[in-house]
Amino acid sequence: MSAYRGSPLGIRLIIALYNFFGYKAAKILVFIVALFYTLATQSKRKELVSFYNAVGLKNSLITYFHHVYAFSLNIFDRFIAKEGMQEDTIQTTRINVEAFEELQKTGGMLTLSHHGNWAQSFKIFQTYDIKLNIISDEVIDINLQQLETKKEDNSRINIINLNEGMQAMLDIARALQNNEVVIIMVDRVQESHKTIEVDFLGRKTDLHSGGFEIANMRKVPMLGCDIVRIDDNAIKVEFSNIIHSDKSKKSDIIQDLAQQYAHFLEKVVKEYPYQWFNFFEFWPTAGKY
Repeated sequence: MSAYRGSPLGIRLIIALYNFFGYKAAKILVFIVALFYTLATQSKRKELVSFYNAVGLKNSLITYFHHVYAFSLNIFDRFIAKEGMQEDTIQTTRINVEAFEELQKTGGMLTLSHHGNWAQSFKIFQTYDIKLNIISDEVIDINLQQLETKKEDNSRINIINLNEGMQAMLDIARALQNNEVVIIMVDRVQESHKTIEVDFLGRKTDLHSGGFEIANMRKVPMLGCDIVRIDDNAIKVEFSNIIHSDKSKKSDIIQDLAQQYAHFLEKVVKEYPYQWFNFFEFWPTAGKY
């Protein structure tokens, strides 16, 4: 769904409208853009049928529009946060934040997915004295990256690019050794040999195994995190309990860690199905991503 990210020019137009006329006026343009993409990309609905069935949504044009509009609003909030929607003006509900505060003390893996507005983590975690090491293998348009990144954030945020191979592994090891938090997304599989099968929404599917393998290899705790939009200028941050395994065999440990995270992800996805932003067939039996 990379086409939905928008162009820098379009994003600047929406930001300008927000600055001149306020949030409600800019939302009208977001609505129009979402409607356009809904009509222009109806073929994507075929890839979402199994997801809609799994969460009890009707496979209809209206459902698809609500889905696209939810995505558009999250992208909108993501960028205007750089234009004055600071942390003290966003109403934030925190669930099980004590688990994150425990992870902050020891360092470890923070596991996210493409559900909700994961990019808000940059704002949410800035209230903590913490270094964020974000593992990424996705290519982000440089112009969009400049819109999202502030210079003053550079000392607090470290991007670890998996495409750098051994250097990336060394950076991850260094961060965990220094009791820092390493953030990884596990819900998109790029390489078929780096997967772990889990039960998710009533069916078997694959997660990226890298984060669970790192947690096992480095013997560090894991934590699931989910950030969703619950209203204009209001978000909810929910953490899982600390994820660890009492298994003894390596393969069993990795499977156990992955399944625990899958249970957490299933819970939040059922609660906010329109904020599931994997716009492709998620179950391998119906087609690989």
